[in-house]
Amino acid sequence: MKILSISLDPELLQLRRAVLEAAEHDVASIDSEKEALQLLQSPETFDVVLICHRFPDAAARQAVRLVRQAHPETRIVYIAHRYGEWPEVEADRGEALFRVLQEVHA
Repeated sequence: MKILSISLDPELLQLRRAVLEAAEHDVASIDSEKEALQLLQSPETFDVVLICHRFPDAAARQAVRLVRQAHPETRIVYIAHRYGEWPEVEADRGEALFRVLQEVHA
């Protein structure tokens, strides 16, 4: 599966990349609002776009709009932070991430 992972947190990007590449997914990571929005408007396609809770809300909304307009077949997963969770632990547990990817790609 070809996945675009977007976050302003380099540690979370590295963690997600390592987990997903270990499962033999093709992962591109972007840590810049400007680069993410440019890439989402380009002809390059992804099966899934992961948007981190550390990506600014306004940019995340714009990213979702761009994906839906330019690549409506691409699935979008927003990794949210819920009050009381440790995002480094809860949002990025490998089994939870794999389960969500299987559900959206089915």
